[in-house]
Amino acid sequence: MAKNEEKQWVKYDHKTEQKKQQTTRKMTKVLGWQEYINARTGQIEDFQVISVEERDANFHKIWLNHIIASLELVGNKKMKFALWLLEQMSSDNIIPMTFRQMAEKSKFSIDTVKRVIPALVESNFLVRINQGCYQVNPEIIFKGGTNKRMNVLIQYTNARKEESPPLNEDKENEE
Repeated sequence: MAKNEEKQWVKYDHKTEQKKQQTTRKMTKVLGWQEYINARTGQIEDFQVISVEERDANFHKIWLNHIIASLELVGNKKMKFALWLLEQMSSDNIIPMTFRQMAEKSKFSIDTVKRVIPALVESNFLVRINQGCYQVNPEIIFKGGTNKRMNVLIQYTNARKEESPPLNEDKENEE
């Protein structure tokens, strides 16, 4: 028997004064009854055992190849490059490429790459892990289950906290 816990799906963040949509919900499942020994009295007592599990919520399932093909028809160079980046990310949302490598592999100009990557970092779509390595925000897109997404989200959040100073395009270009 499973029961979804009722939650309000939108939280208000008082620090940023913005509404924040929740991305998980709790699922409770009654596993049954078990006997336990009361540590104080030493008596055997019956307890109902419940499992509480966090699940993804407020998401839409998309087929990346289809949406990319559709958006490429209407998008500009920047949009097409951003969609190309999504196709390049690993299962941990990592894109291990320098600006120059991105330009060469994507067939977009280095100037387009230099404009788009900093804009995506600024908008919290990407975080720079180190020189020549970026990670896509798993709150935006992720392939995999809840536990793996939560692990990648922790990595992303930590990288965001430790993020290096603004991108130095000249150094990035020399890689």
